[in-house]
Amino acid sequence: MTAPAQEEGRQSPRGARTPRRGVLLVDVPETRVRRPGDLVELILSGVGIGMVLLLAVYAHGTALGVTEDVQSAAGLVLRELLLLPVTVLEGLVTFFLPPVIIVLQLVKRRWRVVLEAVLAAVVAALVATLAIWLLNTFDPRALTVGLTITVGGDRVIALNPYSAALAAFFTALGTRSQRPSLRWSWNLLWVVLGLAVIRGQLTLPGAVVTVLLGRAVGLGARYAVGVLSDRANGIGLVRGLRRAGLDPVRVVRLDPARPGAEPRAWTVTTSAPIGYTERAEPLTEETVDGAREAVPGRPPDTIDLDPTTDAAAAVAAAAPRSGVTLDPVGAHRVYSAWDVEGTRWYVAVLDGHRQVVGYLASLWTALRMRGLDHRRSATLRDAADRAALLTYAVCDAGVRTPLLAGIAVAQDSVLMTSRHVPRARRLPELTPEEIDDALLDELWSQLRRAHSRGVAHRDLTANAILVDDDRQVWLLDWEHGEIASSELSRRLDLAQLLTLLAVQIGPERALASAARNLETDELAAIAPLLQPVVLPAQTRSSTVNHRELLNALRAELVDLVPTATVEPVRLERFSVRTVVMVTIAVIAIWVLLGTLNFEQVAEAARDANPVWLVVAFGLGLSTYVGAAMTLLAFSPERLGVWRTTLVQVAASVISLVAPAGVGPAALNIRFLTRRKVETPIAVATVALVQVTQFVTTILLLVTVALVTGSAGTLSFPTDGVGIAAGAVILLAGVTMLVAPLRTWIWRKIGPTLSQVWPRVLWVVGNPRRLAIGIAGNIVMTVGFIAAFGASLAAFGYTLSLTSLSITYLTSNAVGAAVPSPGGIGPVEAALTAGLSVAGIPAGVAFSAALVFRVLTFWIRVPIGWVALRHLQRRGDL
Repeated sequence: MTAPAQEEGRQSPRGARTPRRGVLLVDVPETRVRRPGDLVELILSGVGIGMVLLLAVYAHGTALGVTEDVQSAAGLVLRELLLLPVTVLEGLVTFFLPPVIIVLQLVKRRWRVVLEAVLAAVVAALVATLAIWLLNTFDPRALTVGLTITVGGDRVIALNPYSAALAAFFTALGTRSQRPSLRWSWNLLWVVLGLAVIRGQLTLPGAVVTVLLGRAVGLGARYAVGVLSDRANGIGLVRGLRRAGLDPVRVVRLDPARPGAEPRAWTVTTSAPIGYTERAEPLTEETVDGAREAVPGRPPDTIDLDPTTDAAAAVAAAAPRSGVTLDPVGAHRVYSAWDVEGTRWYVAVLDGHRQVVGYLASLWTALRMRGLDHRRSATLRDAADRAALLTYAVCDAGVRTPLLAGIAVAQDSVLMTSRHVPRARRLPELTPEEIDDALLDELWSQLRRAHSRGVAHRDLTANAILVDDDRQVWLLDWEHGEIASSELSRRLDLAQLLTLLAVQIGPERALASAARNLETDELAAIAPLLQPVVLPAQTRSSTVNHRELLNALRAELVDLVPTATVEPVRLERFSVRTVVMVTIAVIAIWVLLGTLNFEQVAEAARDANPVWLVVAFGLGLSTYVGAAMTLLAFSPERLGVWRTTLVQVAASVISLVAPAGVGPAALNIRFLTRRKVETPIAVATVALVQVTQFVTTILLLVTVALVTGSAGTLSFPTDGVGIAAGAVILLAGVTMLVAPLRTWIWRKIGPTLSQVWPRVLWVVGNPRRLAIGIAGNIVMTVGFIAAFGASLAAFGYTLSLTSLSITYLTSNAVGAAVPSPGGIGPVEAALTAGLSVAGIPAGVAFSAALVFRVLTFWIRVPIGWVALRHLQRRGDL
């Protein structure tokens, strides 16, 4: 591969040569990207619609007063005078503005963008029309109080589908920075809507909701199909490198691109100035936005495919021992560039459309963590400035890190060039034998040198550490660091370094190296910070049992420094688990308040015998013991009786937000995995528990019928039931005869059966465990049936044991088959219907079913919440 020949260039005004040169660029083809910012704005638009409607409902007087003030301020005479110009302006915006914008975009050959914008406009108009129809059909007065106007004595929903279509059209075309013509288009739209409010054609909330609705559709369209990225690529990328001070002849992308993307090779021919040496030119709208860089008298830059270069081979040749950290979130894109002198450079390209991801991650960390200074970079330039400042500070402190050589802005990207570390390897590429004590001491020395100048890294991972052939340590990725850092930030660095070294070389050697390089009080200060929340995601993902590793490090630190405090300091304001539990609690309260009619409960319980109600509640509690017995019997690990019973109690909360049977099963699996049971075995154990519960219930029902003598009274099913049963049997037989269908069914159920069957054999081979498991299922089933009978007895009615069992088991199975959270609604309806069929009066049947569900489901939710919190504090869930 030879470097392109240098061509003659022109002399810049500052005397620097700007040669026209061909640059070999190996990159992936640029495609459309889904910008996270569009998704965030879409969510904010939805939230904005909800807030406007909420304000219109709860601040109706204020919203109506503002609208009336605006209309009264205009006055009747002014509105009449504005009739003609407003009509003309509305006509311009309605009929002339969209075609003009379409023509302007088509001239620039953006036909796909135009098509997408038109489709988004059509969808927005349909959505707005559908919203108007729904609001008129269901007429929710509380919701539409701020969206209605009176026309001819009739209430009309003041949403304008055409305005929503225009908002979607403008949004789908792109941002204002991308399309300068959209600036005055949006301004005209807002002016027209404001005049419509003045003339009484719209309400103020209606105008805002109309625009937000159209904007939400446009943002959804942009995120669904993607947009052409404004980031630097191709010619723009090479221009940016030259502006940053490089004169490259070869540029190769190193970081992993999107899945399935193959690298391509191009030759970019450019005469862009090297360094910030551009000649002053008159500014135009396009040059201000960075969309064009044309200089009079200079040949245009070109880009052409290079079929003679093997792009994959070029990437493979550049990637090994590149001395870079391939972190697409931190560095966005990573390139290596070779200049005319053969010097290799490291290029990090920060893209604007990824900045929102970093900002949201930083915001989440700031909300979640306490005691740390979280400076969030709101813009791409802020992020680049922060990274440059930290790099300069670290270099000045004497820490080995690639020196920042140049920085430049190119379109919606910032290019940061630094010197390449030759023949360097990342820490994970070294074997434990290669990481000797001298190397470890040098690593601690580099970090402490930064700390001595008040600089903290805050994101120490194994990939941020390089070791060159001279056994010198280099520290990279300082963009998340902190200048004038707090003591806590520097202690976090020490904890992160100790943990990642323990992952690489083992806890003993890691602690020995820390003891050689840190003071006793520094070692003691690390122990309370050894917790998962302080570890970078890369360190946590590289260690499956990182909690056990941290516990081991704390224990050995206490042996090394007996005065050290190992109780973890509280750094989290809340955890992800807390968010999940609060969400479950909110949903539970919402369902409870929205579903349970307290007046009906009070009326049903008023005539009930309180003694039987207490008996029903106590019998319902016995079902926890039965469920715990079955799990204890079938578990391969030894479980505590009390702890296992509490898990069943805690399942009462999960059952409130999950379909019947799903919540307890998921909680049992979680409990078993926390008790060091492998996940496949835990899943198979819980599946075996559920299968035996079903089989035991059927056998118990048949046994009751035989013992009570009710089997002889059972008649053959009706013709309809018999025909249906025969059809099911026939369908099953045909299914087994069709080989492809039989294979497909086995492929679906085979993995589950292959997991459950060994557990079945293991249980069958242990008669004592099998007996305890079956007994637990019997206790649980009998407990529910007895509680159901006690609830019915509270109203002075009884059923035979067979009828009671059949009624409960059948009705509960039918109700639970409907996938509603906790079976709420279907179970109550099925129990009521079952009692009615059994001969219980409808009013008593409804009251008994409702009281039974309150005693065995609703009233146990607070108890389950207390049990769940207790188990979480103990680390069992």
